[in-house]
Amino acid sequence: MKTIPKLLADCQKTFNEYIRLRDRIDESCFKCISCGQIKRNDQMNAGHYYSVGSYAGLRFNEDNCHSQCIYCNKYLSGNLIEYTKNLPVKIGKEKFERLEITAGAYKRNGVKWHRFEIELLIKIYKEKVRELK
Repeated sequence: MKTIPKLLADCQKTFNEYIRLRDRIDESCFKCISCGQIKRNDQMNAGHYYSVGSYAGLRFNEDNCHSQCIYCNKYLSGNLIEYTKNLPVKIGKEKFERLEITAGAYKRNGVKWHRFEIELLIKIYKEKVRELK
């Protein structure tokens, strides 16, 4: 039986694959949520607006994670000023405001992932990946 951390890692991998497939423009490129540049798919990360480390409850929230170039995600720490400008445009003001409220609740209360939740999310995202391929 896999440990919870191993299940979370497996789920994150599948979730990130879904985000990359969801956000690609075509078979070869995507647009970075932060800098807006069109780049090759091999330069894409699944970048979280609210970090997984501080907001564990949002790690699998689709409104919280978008295609982001490696440079913005890793070298500019998410390039959050630009991410903040572009995210409400992409998901809409209402969803953005809901995400902010949800983030506040998770920041105050944290989250504990349970095996059945993670296993269910893995199944859901494997199916979503299959649909997009």
